[in-house]
Amino acid sequence: MLSRRDFIKRCRDISVAVFGAEIFAADIAEGFMKIAASKRPQIAFVQGQSCTGCTVSMTYGNETDFIDFVTRLVRVQVHPNLSFSQGHGYMQLLDSVTSAGGHVLVLEGSIPARMKKACLLGEEPLYNALKKHLEKASAVVACGTCACSGGIPASGRNETGSIDIAQYMRQVGINKPLIKIPGCPIQPDRLMGTVAYIVATGRLPEMKNNIPVKYFGDLIHNNCHRFQYFSQDIYLKDFNTDKHSCLLKKGCRGTITKSDCPTRRWNGGVNVCVESNTPCVGCVNEKWPFKENIYYESRNIEDLPWNDFKKNVLGRGGK
Repeated sequence: MLSRRDFIKRCRDISVAVFGAEIFAADIAEGFMKIAASKRPQIAFVQGQSCTGCTVSMTYGNETDFIDFVTRLVRVQVHPNLSFSQGHGYMQLLDSVTSAGGHVLVLEGSIPARMKKACLLGEEPLYNALKKHLEKASAVVACGTCACSGGIPASGRNETGSIDIAQYMRQVGINKPLIKIPGCPIQPDRLMGTVAYIVATGRLPEMKNNIPVKYFGDLIHNNCHRFQYFSQDIYLKDFNTDKHSCLLKKGCRGTITKSDCPTRRWNGGVNVCVESNTPCVGCVNEKWPFKENIYYESRNIEDLPWNDFKKNVLGRGGK
């Protein structure tokens, strides 16, 4: 059994890991106490058109505490990858949980609305089967960019007619609190932190367009550790020889993408895309994957004033 000292330390560690500061430790401690005194919220995961990358990210991400999260903070009653029940057993368990109601339904992946048999849930097309699992949910969480805005399945010609969960809910007449947590894949802190906040406070976090402001409130560009190179007009020209200069003219979309990636980082805080000398592709942007080429040809934009360059960037699918 945890001592009081260990319990407080664990709450402080979670606050730092999830929110980037210790200030929420008291809220998290209160949340855990509420959980201990009451039934934990039930979570039901459903996967649509996806690569399962978000689930993989959640289990292999920053948080070695993910197992604690799913076993102590919430009750992950149904998950196609994590549940012991598979096949018919999974479907029976899913029906049992969602028919009782009050659950939080987490959707990973998009929903084919035209070629409906492109994705099945049990024996039914996901498009037909999903509605009944949403009807009694207390809230819906879109896990990853595919669920939030269609992602890769909805890109290009979108042969299957993929739609995101908000579009689906409008089409089938479902009106539930919706929280979108984009990312390809999802950053585990953002999912666990959002759920922890709801459990601890009993209310939804501050959101804009259904997206938590806490995690997606500022441009990546503004907190990028290469910003000093941008401010000095030092741009990367050769990936082989330059590992530090600004990646803006290599197509970095940090200028049009709001996320706390530079400060939250990935893989236990080890790195982030830009730090690995890779331009941000804007995977949390609702326009991603963009219709236009990601990378610029430097010769076409070299020596452009920042204002003109910014217009160029914004004209390529950003907002």
